[in-house]
Amino acid sequence: MHIIVLLLVTTFFLVLSALFLVECVREKEQRGTKIATAALVVFLAMIPIILWIPGLHPFVDLLLAILFLGSLLLFIPARPDKRALAGTVAHTEGIVERVDERDAVFARLRLKPDNEPYYRRYYDDRPDQEEADAKRRAKGLLGSLGSIDGSYQPLNAMVHAAFDIPDILGTKADSPPVEGEECRQWDPAQATDWVKNFARHIGADMVGICKVNPLWVYARRGEIHYSNWQDWGKELDNFPSYAVVMLTEMNWDHVSAAPHSPSVAESAHDYGKGAYLSTLMGRWFAHMGYRGVAQNTRNYDTLLVPLAVDAGLGEVGRQGYLIAPKYGARVRIFATLTDMELLPDNPASLGIDEFCQRCKKCSDTCPSQSIPSGDKTTVNGIHRWKLDEDSCFDYWSKVGTDCSICMAVCPFSRPDTFSHKLVRFLLCKSLIARRWFPLIDNFIYGKRWRPRPVPSWLDYPRKNKLKSEHY
Repeated sequence: MHIIVLLLVTTFFLVLSALFLVECVREKEQRGTKIATAALVVFLAMIPIILWIPGLHPFVDLLLAILFLGSLLLFIPARPDKRALAGTVAHTEGIVERVDERDAVFARLRLKPDNEPYYRRYYDDRPDQEEADAKRRAKGLLGSLGSIDGSYQPLNAMVHAAFDIPDILGTKADSPPVEGEECRQWDPAQATDWVKNFARHIGADMVGICKVNPLWVYARRGEIHYSNWQDWGKELDNFPSYAVVMLTEMNWDHVSAAPHSPSVAESAHDYGKGAYLSTLMGRWFAHMGYRGVAQNTRNYDTLLVPLAVDAGLGEVGRQGYLIAPKYGARVRIFATLTDMELLPDNPASLGIDEFCQRCKKCSDTCPSQSIPSGDKTTVNGIHRWKLDEDSCFDYWSKVGTDCSICMAVCPFSRPDTFSHKLVRFLLCKSLIARRWFPLIDNFIYGKRWRPRPVPSWLDYPRKNKLKSEHY
């Protein structure tokens, strides 16, 4: 009986090791592949020891007992994070001032000396920013697109082509009710069912709904795309009550090349897709007799990360990104605001806050040291980790991409395979997992980021071997 139990437990860990090995090979994880291979060899070697070398059974008993009991400890449930379940309001402390979009880096770079009187009006109030912004503006937000890879034309063309879509659709962001369409009072549950299934049908990977908290609406318009400078500085006070928040997954093959060009090509692709999703959803509301306002890269009325949190789509990580339960930080967020009555979702508790306190991998590997490594601080009445956007964007201009290293290195961002699904499940449910897994992740994958090889159609010219490229 003793031998049968040992064989069953060994076989269990042997199968897990084999599955993990296959996943590491597919993900091009060299360090993980070596560790999984070593584990597989150890468990294979234990089978003849169990069958024919009884003198070594005590050592086998001890090893399997440690592994088995350690695994059981991971299933001790943790209490849900009450602050996470309460949504964004639970992270506010004191007075929160609505963000002025004019202060965003993207908006500041669109201001130029010949944009009188807007340029002068802005920098007369903020003279300390003018010189730094002028230098950044001269380089461009991404500097020379794809410069890290010699501005490789096929990948650069993917970026330009994808961003052509938001440019085309941006003027249609605000869709008023279509004339002649009846505005019926639908049952909110029925309307919500239509909206969510329609969003998934047209290409959203995740969708949630929330009521729009006015704190997350920009105070004033700042980013101008279509020469409508008369709107610059305009107060934003006429916004619909509900937000349909949609996430699109960024493909792992692209993201795992960060900070190289495939990552920015995928980012651009998602922005194009998000413009389509949010605009099409807005047009659906318009034909239902309601207003629909698309939130995408050519029209932001709101801060989308807080809306996604309130819509139950994830929590905010140390790097300031939304971390979603299935895709981690590998998502882009889009939304459509509407005045059709819908049923809001509840915020989620995924264990991310406590995990990020211990992990710090994004902070340790950030090339521009833009991600804080310490505790959260209160900024503008919000308790959070505050990214240094200026230094982050300065690094973008050096490499000619939007970097994405913090997105790629995040343990939650790995492909949605069996082992990673199991890890995410345990992190959501287990207090011990949140404390152990940052250490285990560093052991298996390493603490520093190294770009992974990409499929042949995404390959780009390289100055250095990927093995020597660490961040």
